[in-house]
Amino acid sequence: MKKIKFACNVSLLTLLAVGQWACAWDPYEHDADPVPETLTLTASSADIVLDEEHLTDPVLTFEWTPARQMSDDFLVTYTTKLDVVTNNFGSSTTIETVEDEGIFSRSFTSEQLNNWANERWNLPVNKNFTLAFRVIAEYVGGETYEMPEVRTVEVNVTPIHVDIFAADKMSIDGSSVVGGETEIEKTVENENLYAWYGDLQIGELQVPVEFDGLNYYLVPADGASDIHDGELIDVKMQETPVSWNIPAAGKYRLLIDMQNKQVRFYSAATDLQPLSVTFRPNGAETNPETTMIVTDLYAYGGGTGWGVRKLNLKQSMADPQVLIYDAEEHDGTKLSGSMKFCVAQNFTVEEVSYNQNNAYCFTNPLTPEGGRQNLSLTLNKVGELHGGADGETRNSYYQIPEADLLILDLRNMTILARNK
Repeated sequence: MKKIKFACNVSLLTLLAVGQWACAWDPYEHDADPVPETLTLTASSADIVLDEEHLTDPVLTFEWTPARQMSDDFLVTYTTKLDVVTNNFGSSTTIETVEDEGIFSRSFTSEQLNNWANERWNLPVNKNFTLAFRVIAEYVGGETYEMPEVRTVEVNVTPIHVDIFAADKMSIDGSSVVGGETEIEKTVENENLYAWYGDLQIGELQVPVEFDGLNYYLVPADGASDIHDGELIDVKMQETPVSWNIPAAGKYRLLIDMQNKQVRFYSAATDLQPLSVTFRPNGAETNPETTMIVTDLYAYGGGTGWGVRKLNLKQSMADPQVLIYDAEEHDGTKLSGSMKFCVAQNFTVEEVSYNQNNAYCFTNPLTPEGGRQNLSLTLNKVGELHGGADGETRNSYYQIPEADLLILDLRNMTILARNK
């Protein structure tokens, strides 16, 4: 019995040992030795800057060594892929090439990478990005499947700088802005001109800009904070803010010229003023002079039958001497027909009453000899304005085409009828 008992104990120990060995066994560790891979991949640089001055020169080169040797039954092919890291070599974004036999490098120019960044990868302008370049060595032919060799390397890219100067939305912000961030509107008369007029307090002012889903700031080109009251300031757009210093509380006018990349601040001391006209009623030397500030005009229709009409013009935010008739703000009523534009309908000078027939008026230019004439304003074409209280001017009429907008620029003495 003892012998049997001993045998049973040995059997149990043997089974336990076998069980422990089975749990620790990893068949992959006892498989054939791994295939030695020889493919290596390097980039000419880990960081590059696209060169606008040498667009067609190679700016980035990748080189690789041959993959492992196989029997003549196998043909090795090398496929290269280039993409932005975040795209993960997507089918619509990858630049893929099956390399010719004996080729072990691929180069790219600044022009290629810049164009792909803009057109294929749709990357934000002026944003650094990271490229991934991959080489795949595949074996075809032969009777067995051979595992491909794959190598990938990443390169950081600084794109060609694009001078962005456009806006989907523009605002003013900062400690000087009463009530917080305030949007700035395009002017009706000039789509490249933004204007704002209102109260500012002592503090800092910034101009945030939204464009193509990204945020920028309009900043002084020289980085200075002085508003140079009444003077033009060259500006640029960038991602980090730079503030202008508002030195005193009060009314300010801010003009932003996107075409010429300039801004101008006007304080109350330098601000633009409405046009002031001085004239003698009827233009007669015997009548006393009077002065009127022009903030609105009266249209007087020659032969139209509707007589005198106050236009209720809107002064441009950019310049109080630019007066705008917007049909949309007048229940859709469009001006048209033969007319002149008078500064008053009824007025008194030294206790003598006058009407629009005696007032200073704006209309088309006189003849070279100074005589009256009637001209037609062409839609969407800037016309010339002439002003005066003399009889020849008062008896000249512009034929105005039907339009959404009528813009009278009294500072430059022009008139424009156009549709929105």
